[in-house]
Amino acid sequence: MNYEKLKDFSAEKFNAPDISDVNYDNQMIYFNIIRDEFTTLNQQESELPREMFVKSYARKIMDVIEMAAGGIVPAQDFLCYLYKRGIDDLLEANLVRAHEWGILAVSNGSKLSIERLRLFFDPVYDYVLESGKVESIIVKNQIANDADVTDFIAQSYCILLIEEMKIDLLNVAKKKIAEDENFIKFSHDATEANKKVLPKLLELIA
Repeated sequence: MNYEKLKDFSAEKFNAPDISDVNYDNQMIYFNIIRDEFTTLNQQESELPREMFVKSYARKIMDVIEMAAGGIVPAQDFLCYLYKRGIDDLLEANLVRAHEWGILAVSNGSKLSIERLRLFFDPVYDYVLESGKVESIIVKNQIANDADVTDFIAQSYCILLIEEMKIDLLNVAKKKIAEDENFIKFSHDATEANKKVLPKLLELIA
């Protein structure tokens, strides 16, 4: 897979372990560079033998997983997108994997995965709002732009959640590309983890 476009755009930012200071639009540029690789392959589907097409797709996914395991945040974000929607008859959606990659991406500054997992973060925002400490958070953390508050809360939350749920980057990357996972159990575990994580979150950022 050729990622020269990424290097040309901004190698330093693209490979940074935390790209939270890269705005939403530029993060979308990173995302589209990766997605374009799959779009190009999709356009070749009718020209390739089915077996070759499937193998090529799997190889590209493995390339992205390797990038994600190496700490490249836009690759982590793309995997959140990929597993949330699935790929026609090639890869079923996997909400556990989508959330694991999304949580890892957000912990490292992804703004796109916050949008993709909006329902997951809503209870976190509600908890913070109900605490009445939003202004304290803004002042304590010197957040100049009000629009950045939710991103900051989501990133801080994910950093704590990863530790509590033991979501390990390399372990997630080592999973099979396609396998059945229980999202109901994952949601239950996340709910239980929140009993410890949400109070810690306020203590940390407020």
